[in-house]
Amino acid sequence: MHILRVSLLLQMFLLFSCNIVDFEEPKPSSQLPTEPQLSGEFLNDWAYSVNPEPYDNFEVAQFGLWVPDDVTDLRALLILLHGANTSALGFENNQGWQDYANEENIGLIGVSFKGGSYTNPVGGSGNALLIALDSITSRNNIPEVYNLPFIMRGFSAGGVFSYNFSHWKPERVVAFVNIRGGGISVDTPENKHVPGLMLIGENDAPTRGERMINVVNTNRTIGGVWGYAIEPGAEHFSSLDASNFLAKKFFSAVLDLRVSNGTNELNDIPENSGWLGNNETKEIFLFSNYPDNPEEATWLTDELFGNYWQEYQE
Repeated sequence: MHILRVSLLLQMFLLFSCNIVDFEEPKPSSQLPTEPQLSGEFLNDWAYSVNPEPYDNFEVAQFGLWVPDDVTDLRALLILLHGANTSALGFENNQGWQDYANEENIGLIGVSFKGGSYTNPVGGSGNALLIALDSITSRNNIPEVYNLPFIMRGFSAGGVFSYNFSHWKPERVVAFVNIRGGGISVDTPENKHVPGLMLIGENDAPTRGERMINVVNTNRTIGGVWGYAIEPGAEHFSSLDASNFLAKKFFSAVLDLRVSNGTNELNDIPENSGWLGNNETKEIFLFSNYPDNPEEATWLTDELFGNYWQEYQE
């Protein structure tokens, strides 16, 4: 019995040892982990579609990039977004936007989001933009374009995304314009130094305008460089021509103040360096000359932009 017991113990030891050797041996190549799947696919050399992960807040996320032939001195990328579940993919190839981009030495990104709660960039839609930009700039061997700061212009849901992105990545945003995007709320003040403009339709749903005005007013009480303007007679789906025109003027003024050659670091704009607009009378004043409570006024970059702000509301 003693010999049998020793024999059994020896067999068990040998079996255990073999299992250890098997565990430590390299796996056959057929069992090695495969390369991670691509995060999306190219629609063409300059457009990319990001695959949603199960936890992402979008079903479709597509992005198209346009840049001039010489990207050496580009100052920023203008992100163009449209309304809920509608596409701005292709806006980057619009001649009007390209003419503006050439004037200001910037690039363009057209965006198409669909499905889910994509207006909140924290939920995955923000990363999708960065993933697509990285993929497109890598394919076209212009990695320096990836690091450029963003100008955010959005209509309706696209405007909400633009506003929310400035909360998520305030260090990356030169300025934002939210056109008739009322689905916003007052948030933390991290982006108070990011110049923002809310453009409201006079005949849009009242709750949209009320929310946008409330957010601006709250931001102004903490010294934020934000403002709003109301377009007379405009409904939610009225023409965007006047709003796009004012947005361009706003961005042009802010670019000169926020962006310096040779760096992607953005300059803060002192609140008292600008002008103020009275939201009731539409009169404009140098900040130091404003006769009423400055916290209740729209912040304006300068007198010239103030004139455009007045004309928009006539």
